[in-house]
Amino acid sequence: MAAPNLYLAPMLRTTTLAAAAALCATMHAAPPVPPPPPPDIATLGSTTASDDATAKRQLTESGVPADRRREAAAYLAKAKGTSTPAAVLGAIEETNGSCGGARDLGELLETLAAETAADAALMDRMAALAKDTTKPTSLRIPAHRALAAVPADKRPDAAKTLATRTIALKTIPGAMKYDVVEIRAKPGELLRITLDNNDTMQHNVLVVQPGKLAEVGVAADKMGESAEGKARQFVPDLPSVLEVMGLVDPGKSASVFFLVPDKEATYPYVCTYPGHWRMMNGKIKVSK
Repeated sequence: MAAPNLYLAPMLRTTTLAAAAALCATMHAAPPVPPPPPPDIATLGSTTASDDATAKRQLTESGVPADRRREAAAYLAKAKGTSTPAAVLGAIEETNGSCGGARDLGELLETLAAETAADAALMDRMAALAKDTTKPTSLRIPAHRALAAVPADKRPDAAKTLATRTIALKTIPGAMKYDVVEIRAKPGELLRITLDNNDTMQHNVLVVQPGKLAEVGVAADKMGESAEGKARQFVPDLPSVLEVMGLVDPGKSASVFFLVPDKEATYPYVCTYPGHWRMMNGKIKVSK
């Protein structure tokens, strides 16, 4: 299984897209906790891009409004003589799916289904990327999502069976438990796991490697003793963490995508808010 999606540290906020990609290649894999928006987000989020550097930052930084991010993608597409979804996919690939706005880029790419359907070469490229097990899931998942949003009859043959299946979780108020504790999945499936937090406290969802529930849970409990723990949303910096949904406030909902590995096994999912993991966990059982 590829390392979890990455998010660049604040030092990358003012770098160019190419520099970010180069630095990312040398960084240790870290759980996907999005960084805060850059200090100049008010200006960045309200400025119409008039140069490539600004457009690249608007496309990849955390906290940029969705309409501004879309405008930036269109600007770069025009500058490069390509389609808007091709520009978005290019940004994801150049940063290895690790920029601050990576999750927003995945959402944006999924909304561009009509333009994607009109670009046969791009769909072939996405299909190859989605199925390439040598690539990290931070690249494969956006490609899979984008193709799954295109009507099947307009996709290339290699992508006609791609789909996204939603698994809806809810919290059980006061019990520190998910209402669903077992999910059955097939290798290669893309799951969109949602959490509706109707509890009175924060919860999250981490998907971890087989047999690593206790390792991740104990590490998360230790984070609760440090000031860094809350800032990292109680997500341990461990390779056994595969995917992360950050802390969800009471009354809110969120989602995370999990590309089911080819290895048949049981993959735990767990809330790592300190003290929760022993009770608040479930299993994704993978079999053909």
